[in-house]
Amino acid sequence: MKHHGIHFVQGISAVVFSLLLSGCSSGTQNSWQSISQAEAAEIMQKETNIIILDVRTEEEFIDEHISGAVNLPNESIGSEPPALLPDKDQVILVYCRSGNRSKQAAQKLADMGYTNIKEFGGINTWTGPKESYADLIRPVMMLDAHKSSETDGISLEVTGYSTGMLEVTLQNLSDSTWQYGEAFELSRNRGGEWQTLAWPEGKVRDDVSSELADGTEVILRRDISDLEPLEPGEYRFSMNGVETMFTLVMSE
Repeated sequence: MKHHGIHFVQGISAVVFSLLLSGCSSGTQNSWQSISQAEAAEIMQKETNIIILDVRTEEEFIDEHISGAVNLPNESIGSEPPALLPDKDQVILVYCRSGNRSKQAAQKLADMGYTNIKEFGGINTWTGPKESYADLIRPVMMLDAHKSSETDGISLEVTGYSTGMLEVTLQNLSDSTWQYGEAFELSRNRGGEWQTLAWPEGKVRDDVSSELADGTEVILRRDISDLEPLEPGEYRFSMNGVETMFTLVMSE
């Protein structure tokens, strides 16, 4: 009896030791949670401090993604915490196209110490709101046709337009230094007639003169945001007797 008792105690000890080892292993294993898309949708509605992480390629993301998502391709996730995810305790909802890459990404993030990773499959079965970059881009005024013009060796060209600011390239091809100033004039073609756009009453402009040496060029930025509202059409930019044409259109 004593002999059998020793073996019984040894057997129990082995089982307990095994369970202890198992418990230590599971305690150190980095884990993440798979949830349903309905659960993910509920979290999105109720929580504010979350990140919806799309781990597909940038091209897939641009084409279409879940509303509010940010993009971090699975292939770009290495062993260092991504700058896009600074808070390792934040709820991060991970998805891809079908659920394969999202599981891979979830494991990699968990291995880096992220504690609140929730993977919810792929966008191909998502019934919630989606968006694409095409939906987010609104038509804006942009420079279309433009050409350089030259008068007495001075070349003038409108080379850019953005949010009420004209970019103008000025080049001196003459044999002497050319004086130019801040003062300029902008006209719009309406029905074949050029109409000068008026500055608001009381607008003060600094007519500071500058020099452009022969054989050099300069890029100037001229603020036209105080002029009457612009619209698509053909324009003429004039400076000290030199002028050039350009066209503004709305982006598609």
